[in-house]
Amino acid sequence: MRSIAVFCTGGVMTNRRKALWAVAAVMTLLVVTAISIPNMLRSRKVDQSVSFSTGSAAEQQGAGGGGGGHKIAVYAQLVAPDKKLIHNAELELVVGDVRAAAEQIRKLVDLNHGEIDKLEIRDATGGSVSATLVVRVPASGLENALAEFKKVAVRTEREQVSTRDVSRDFYDNEAHMRNLRAEEQQYLLIMKQAHTVKDTLEVSEKLSDVRDRIERLQAQIQLMTHDIEMSVVTVALTQESDARAPGIRWRPLYNAKVAVRDLLEGLGDWVDSMVAILIKLPLIVLWTLTVGVILWVVWQSGRSVWLRFLKPRLAQKAR
Repeated sequence: MRSIAVFCTGGVMTNRRKALWAVAAVMTLLVVTAISIPNMLRSRKVDQSVSFSTGSAAEQQGAGGGGGGHKIAVYAQLVAPDKKLIHNAELELVVGDVRAAAEQIRKLVDLNHGEIDKLEIRDATGGSVSATLVVRVPASGLENALAEFKKVAVRTEREQVSTRDVSRDFYDNEAHMRNLRAEEQQYLLIMKQAHTVKDTLEVSEKLSDVRDRIERLQAQIQLMTHDIEMSVVTVALTQESDARAPGIRWRPLYNAKVAVRDLLEGLGDWVDSMVAILIKLPLIVLWTLTVGVILWVVWQSGRSVWLRFLKPRLAQKAR
């Protein structure tokens, strides 16, 4: 009976118990939050992998089911495709002799089984010479080719390598090509079964249209495959005597071009950042509210502990 009376009367033990329960609730909330967020992220990845594997199993079961099975088999090939990347590079080199350097680069391209798309040598007034080469080298040997090109130069003013992912376009074109091939076979089968001249002419017209689309799509696939296998390298050559005047190095036009390029790149990065922030704004607000609620609960709990437990004890000790 005494314990029940103490519990109901809200004395010192009741305040202390409330404070301890508040601290325990806050700690539990923090622990649950810390555990749940990684688990949510991990479960999302697991769900994605399970959905892919389930789709693959269904595709294997339906592979022998006629035309539908053919479409499912096509999808199965697209589940985990290899990435198709186009690598390009730009070099700005200062050389002692532009013509000799251009010839050396041409020989290096030939040795690396590459191609020369453009070779332009410009003679300006005053005897200054510059050149621009647009060459293709195997993508697998791009890094070695760039290293060899830079050995020709006195110094490298600028080097940039860019990569573009064209996997989606490439596999879309391949899937479209398979569909066109299947359509072509259907028209050939229909043509064998045609009995009248009218039917034969109509099917022949359709077949001609399909074959025309196949040829155009095949050209696109071949061009994209060539761009993937052969990287484009643009090399700008400047003569050392033109780049460095005696006792002074002043290139306002070049510096202006670099400044404009940096300005455009900076603007592009700013636009990308703003778009990403706008798209993720609901998530940012949600996380802000979550953190704010947690901080508010911690603040209120700490304040309650201070007012109901710590402050009276300090006051008693002070007396």
